[in-house]
Amino acid sequence: MRYLPIIILCAFLCLSVQARIAEPLTSGISSVNASLDNPPFAASVYIDDAQAAVKERNWTRALLLTTRGLAFYQGDPELLCLQGYTYRKLGQYQKAADAVSEGIARDPRPVRYANRGYAYVALGNFSAALADAESGIALNASYPTAYGVKALALQGIGRNTDALSAIGEALALEPGSAHYWHVKGRILAASGNCTGAREALEKSLAFDPGYDLPYPGFISADENLEALSTTCGPAPQNSTPAASPRSSLTAAGLAIAIILLIARR
Repeated sequence: MRYLPIIILCAFLCLSVQARIAEPLTSGISSVNASLDNPPFAASVYIDDAQAAVKERNWTRALLLTTRGLAFYQGDPELLCLQGYTYRKLGQYQKAADAVSEGIARDPRPVRYANRGYAYVALGNFSAALADAESGIALNASYPTAYGVKALALQGIGRNTDALSAIGEALALEPGSAHYWHVKGRILAASGNCTGAREALEKSLAFDPGYDLPYPGFISADENLEALSTTCGPAPQNSTPAASPRSSLTAAGLAIAIILLIARR
């Protein structure tokens, strides 16, 4: 019996250490009682908190929340797609595509095809991105993001005319989107239409100069516009205009006439 107080104290210390270890995993989660043995009653607790982190562009926190949520609710499609979106924003494109693929397998939606489509564009897998865009459009022909992905995928495989048509569809549905004007400017620049590209990029910047780019490697509208000054600089101006063929012929005729007149004298 004399060792009973020591045993009780050791048990108390062990429980305290366990609580300290578990604290970082649940810190900030809406359900303060969440733990490995006592998860929240619904995955929506993690989904809501992860969406809030995404809105704040806090990608580290969003990844922590989705990873912890999936430990409790394995296979939840919304958590999987939020995790994939977060991976894409962190530049981990293959992980992004893999996570969203699991979500699509469980519950295919247009937003999820677009989510994975952007990851494929970032990976340079334009045929897969185009297939995802078409799948999203088949589910909802009024979803503009699917046309944005389609435009980038078509540009990636060199079909600039079709890409312009696709981004035109996106802009018809959402004319105030800085992203879609940015994409249009990129496509026009790739097509050699420098004037149109400049106008589109300036519109993008006017709508939102700091909009959230789809992935880290996506060049900003500012940078695209700056590049135009090099690739589409003003045409060089000659200091002295070249003589036209007609004026050259007239001068030659006058010279011959003078020679004939002198010969007659």
